[in-house]
Amino acid sequence: MEFYPFGYGKRSCAGIALAERMLMFILASLLHSFEWELPKDSVIDFKEKFGIVNKKLNPLVAIPTPSLSNSDLYLA
Repeated sequence: MEFYPFGYGKRSCAGIALAERMLMFILASLLHSFEWELPKDSVIDFKEKFGIVNKKLNPLVAIPTPSLSNSDLYLA
């Protein structure tokens, strides 16, 4: 049995095409607009918790700080 998160066939989600196209733009915007760093004295833990879906054993925590000093530059 395969799982289709947006449905399949006639009952598929009408927004899947938009979601697939927008996901990369949203991710790129977040990566470009912020400087990302880890909290002090922390390291990235690659351990996984096994189950139906593999998840990180300890969630990743990152601190975003705006990369541009003028907040007006972020407005479209």
